[in-house]
Amino acid sequence: MEFQVTELGTAKKVALHGRLDTTGVDRIETRFIASIVPSGLNTLIDLSGVEFVSSMGIRLLIMTARSLRHRKAQMVVFGAQPLVKESLDHVSLHHIVPVVANESEALGLLQG
Repeated sequence: MEFQVTELGTAKKVALHGRLDTTGVDRIETRFIASIVPSGLNTLIDLSGVEFVSSMGIRLLIMTARSLRHRKAQMVVFGAQPLVKESLDHVSLHHIVPVVANESEALGLLQG
């Protein structure tokens, strides 16, 4: 599991690549949170490069979104492949974190 952060002016985009399972989360969790939360910027999470997500990956997304919310920022998830989208839908992640199809929809949510 790897990730890349891109600044989008008043927001950040984080592109994840690999498997967001226990091993993947263990590999990136500290750096992932440290690269997102302290800035308090709205954040888009690009899951198009993620082939699998486990409960640990979902926990990481929820924890990060809640930490951002405490800083008055939003997080939006987009680009989930069918298997990943099915897992996110199964746990109703959209009730905690907006989950949309593509980057333009994600940006639209953040811009109000």
